[in-house]
Amino acid sequence: MPGSPDFPPGGMLSPPVPSAHPMLFLQFETRHSIYDSSEPQGQFIVEASTSHTHGEPLEEIVGRSDSTDVNLAFEITVDDHALISANINTSAGPQLFDFDFASLPPRLKAYEAVLEATLSPHGGDQNFTATTDLYYLPAKNSGSTVKVDNLYGGMLVANDATDYAFKPLLPFGFYTSCSGYLNYSLSNVAAYKDLGFNAINPVCAFTDGNLDYLFDWLDETNVWYQYDMRGSYLNLSSVAEQIPLIKDRSAFLSWYTADEPDGWQYPLNSTRLTYESLKEQDPYHPTGLVLNCDNYHFKEYSTGADYLMEDAYPVGIDPAYSRPWNTTCNTTYGDCGCDNCIGELEDVSNRLDSYRDYQQWLGRWQKPLWSVLQAFHGPYWSRNPTAIETWAMVMLSFSHGAKAVMSWQFPNSDALSEAHAAFAKVATLPPVSTFLLNDNPKSVKTDGNEKLDVSYWMHGDEMMVGIANLERENNQQRVEIGLPFACKGTGSQPWGNVAWKLAESNQSCTLVSANGLEGLATSIVILRMETE
Repeated sequence: MPGSPDFPPGGMLSPPVPSAHPMLFLQFETRHSIYDSSEPQGQFIVEASTSHTHGEPLEEIVGRSDSTDVNLAFEITVDDHALISANINTSAGPQLFDFDFASLPPRLKAYEAVLEATLSPHGGDQNFTATTDLYYLPAKNSGSTVKVDNLYGGMLVANDATDYAFKPLLPFGFYTSCSGYLNYSLSNVAAYKDLGFNAINPVCAFTDGNLDYLFDWLDETNVWYQYDMRGSYLNLSSVAEQIPLIKDRSAFLSWYTADEPDGWQYPLNSTRLTYESLKEQDPYHPTGLVLNCDNYHFKEYSTGADYLMEDAYPVGIDPAYSRPWNTTCNTTYGDCGCDNCIGELEDVSNRLDSYRDYQQWLGRWQKPLWSVLQAFHGPYWSRNPTAIETWAMVMLSFSHGAKAVMSWQFPNSDALSEAHAAFAKVATLPPVSTFLLNDNPKSVKTDGNEKLDVSYWMHGDEMMVGIANLERENNQQRVEIGLPFACKGTGSQPWGNVAWKLAESNQSCTLVSANGLEGLATSIVILRMETE
């Protein structure tokens, strides 16, 4: 505010300093965050890579010309039971290894899985070790069970509506007022679902009064919900009292703890303390939180969640001047409603990219990212996003790795509700959801068009391409997008009205829009791949 001191806030992450010699960076994780006794088998993801920023020195092969290509023999044990013995190469990327649970009784406490690896065939005395938690829980026959896919970042849910079989879910919905909308009637909840939304975050909790009926309605309509503890997550006694009221409900998706803890400067260990309490008392559901800042104590706050949400709101802001406070905004001063933003739609994708980079800098397994998109206006934001801006932000989110969209807030204008609903009906169902939940997006560079954001996902013998034109003016010139695979035809176009066609070539796969692109146009195109 005016008159406040101007000072560097601190808490910023920087890229790690590279070492002179390559190191072995060994990571492994369970494919799913939890398993239960209805599942006879599980999987581990193992990745060994050579790195100049993380890992242990490769003493046996430093100086070798092939030191970036290393073979490892490894074994994974749990409670002295050998589950997997195999080999892996550092150039292979993440690899999946199956195991069965025959030797492990289900329990609520996590097992410690230990991976021990040795260089092969180089031999020598150098060993490498990594550990992770393995949750193998007693299967539930009431309420819900929710797991996170640690390979691709999606969710799988089981409840009475799925006959307790795990089904993929791509959450798409809103934060929603309880007193202003949800508690009016069951018909409001049903109308919300009929728009195409499958998930919701009611901004209320049992600490706000007797709300059984509201969550009963969500259970009855099978609208999956984050349970919002923003007002109480700092009070672990209150958290403990609320857990039994929610944990066995049938449409309960996840715990939502901290709402912008970095922006509020809550204690740095607060999110972790609550996370550990929730995991101990309810290992059947993941925990999420939203971070507000671009780069402020990300390391500390992010440890308190299984998935991380970003809420860069770029529409209608002045990134250099704060309207509410009449101050300038820069690195050390001012609040313009979107931290370190440029006031363009790319702020959404930039924030997702940053959070992915920060996790890489920290040497962590990547936690899934969700987007909280702007669907409002207010003191910092002079107007609502338009429908085409909304669609561009959704497309940017998915193309930069988001595995869910939960926008702020509902109800809003009819135009915004309809814009979100239109995309939700496409993104949450096959074929689009199948690609989004079974691969991670890969970016495509487009020569001479920096404002064209393109990514693709692979599944089977098909490729899905997501396109967002970030130019606001119409372009009447021919647009070409070269893709890194050969393809033999367009399978379908689930989203957008751009008339994409394939260039006539058997050697490459090039999408062409002969009539150019309208400003902020978005498209999803599915292509059939050439197979031998």
